[in-house]
Amino acid sequence: MTYLTLRRPVATPFRFFNAPFTFHRPLSVTGENKWKPSADITETDDNYEVRTELPGVSKDDVQISVKDGLLSIKGEKRQENMDDSKNYKRIERRYGTFERNFTLPPKVKADNINAKFNDGVLTVSIPKPEEVKPKEIPITTETVVDVPEEN
Repeated sequence: MTYLTLRRPVATPFRFFNAPFTFHRPLSVTGENKWKPSADITETDDNYEVRTELPGVSKDDVQISVKDGLLSIKGEKRQENMDDSKNYKRIERRYGTFERNFTLPPKVKADNINAKFNDGVLTVSIPKPEEVKPKEIPITTETVVDVPEEN
């Protein structure tokens, strides 16, 4: 029996460079498997937006910082009080601290970044610098006036 493995060695040829919004995995000294919330990154003409799902996390338990071109989202999802009268058969929800780090594009000003927390979703809006916003270039035409020749 033959097993096929799909390999795409050239799918991400620049994966070793720090592209904007690259995820940086924090190294765990203890080797524990940390909880990592999911994040979506979108781009419009005027800004970038990082939306992170944080169900069960309080706004007060989340910190956002920018340092050396790195956007950091840190926090903690606290475990509910376990009721000893209940006979738990399985607990799949994760609790504990988390950290997500993203490389920001060059020339982003940290003072202009804002964040909103609504219904368990953290939305961080990052305005684009004027240098990288798309600019429309007008097209002009030259009109040639035919001058009648005099004989």
